[in-house]
Amino acid sequence: MSESNLFQQVAFESVACDFCGSTGAQLVLEGRDLLHGLPGTFRLVQCENCGIMRQDPRPTKEVIGAYYPADYEPYMLAIDDEPSWVRRLDRRYGMAKRCRAISRLQPSGRLLDVGCATGNFLYEMTRWGSWEAVGIEPNEEAAAYARQRYGLEIHGGTLKEIDLPPSSFDVVTMWNVLEHLHTPHADLVRVGRLLKDGGWLVFSIPNLDSVDARWFGPTWLGWDLPRHLYQFPKSALVDNLARLGFAVGGWRRLGGNFDAFMISARLYLESSSSPAVRRLSWLPQALRTSLVRLLTSPLFKLMERRNLATIVTVFAHKLPGTAAGSKGKT
Repeated sequence: MSESNLFQQVAFESVACDFCGSTGAQLVLEGRDLLHGLPGTFRLVQCENCGIMRQDPRPTKEVIGAYYPADYEPYMLAIDDEPSWVRRLDRRYGMAKRCRAISRLQPSGRLLDVGCATGNFLYEMTRWGSWEAVGIEPNEEAAAYARQRYGLEIHGGTLKEIDLPPSSFDVVTMWNVLEHLHTPHADLVRVGRLLKDGGWLVFSIPNLDSVDARWFGPTWLGWDLPRHLYQFPKSALVDNLARLGFAVGGWRRLGGNFDAFMISARLYLESSSSPAVRRLSWLPQALRTSLVRLLTSPLFKLMERRNLATIVTVFAHKLPGTAAGSKGKT
């Protein structure tokens, strides 16, 4: 089937807010797939009741995979297989920051990575300490790679489809996953049931308060329509996590801000109405060098310290004696 015919068959659905069930919403953004240029126009709205943003209408679960091409970045090869030593060093540094942040919560235990892609983070965690690492990944090709390359325990499918024992994990991680889920509320409920009392949910999401979001507006990488089905304003996220039995213990930025900024800059230039500006779209990619990264690192580190980077990592503690999701929707 040709690509044009494939996207003509993509089914869309209109949905209520997954967190509170309200259908009332205000338009935030309307746009196209800037990152991969795939067909369609998409709408992001904000719930009038709880403040969570959602894509409405949106591609259904059955067809959303068409918007994840083979070169989608999270499906990355093993770090050791990177041909560039600079790229290997950069990726390992980023993974080390994640591993260090988790190990500061506790030095060892049982960890579940939801949406583990090709297993790079899980593998680094097994090298970092005495961690029993398990993954869930809906893309079977990525899951198979993680099993074959690293020998990891990877369950193919989604949280809803995988039967795991309750209260069996000390930490659950979701790296740039929550915004992709069709049912984030229900999946957070499942995560709460899988965590032990006092366990930690650690997840990264696009930061709506970032400098990039303000500067680049509708061409900000963090919107990533249509793959990002939900967006989470900080206050709305904290309130909804509290209803699910979680207390937010901190917000941190764990790397990657430089690359995200440059991609947003490229998307901004490519989308300009001025031909002269569009001709400069090659510039951000040309500037993604080790030298420019080094020279600009103080600026990006300052953005990270002030939680103004494109992606923020949330550390949420499951309150002892609570059953996540027991309070239901608002």
